[in-house]
Amino acid sequence: MRITLLALVLLAACNPGHPQPGPPRPPSGICGGISGRQCRPTEYCDFANNQCGAGDQTGTCKPRPEVCLLIAGPPLCACNGKTYLNECEVNAAGSDLNVRGTCDVPSGLFVCGYIQCDAPIQYCLHEHHPSGPDTFSCQALPATCGPHHPTCGCLAQEQCGNSCTGNATAGLTLTCP
Repeated sequence: MRITLLALVLLAACNPGHPQPGPPRPPSGICGGISGRQCRPTEYCDFANNQCGAGDQTGTCKPRPEVCLLIAGPPLCACNGKTYLNECEVNAAGSDLNVRGTCDVPSGLFVCGYIQCDAPIQYCLHEHHPSGPDTFSCQALPATCGPHHPTCGCLAQEQCGNSCTGNATAGLTLTCP
């Protein structure tokens, strides 16, 4: 019996691609960086700043979610270049949020970090967080913007309204320090 148990332990150590029954393994550690280290197939690489490893930055391997609720919001851009309905789906696909917004953007939408906002009715609120990653949200344009061609002037009364960039075509972004 002892030889059989030892053989199973050796078999598990020699076949890391074939998960063995038992408790889930802890995340495998560091990913990305100049070496391009990959996570296990059941994990995704979580980059703390959502920059997808730009500048040879490393991330941390985290378990992929097994089940995601079908909660939809604005489209989210992932490091794999695809868009998803929510962050759980991004992570379940083995990817992380892409703050560089390099995914395809359908007509009428504009890039707001890792999300896409609806230009005619929303503006992007970009908030800097010194102790964590920046956050992005799509906010409804206030009534002062009117139905056509919003400008930064109509956001003057909003939080960080003096830090507006963009136009009606490219979308408006307020950046809060």
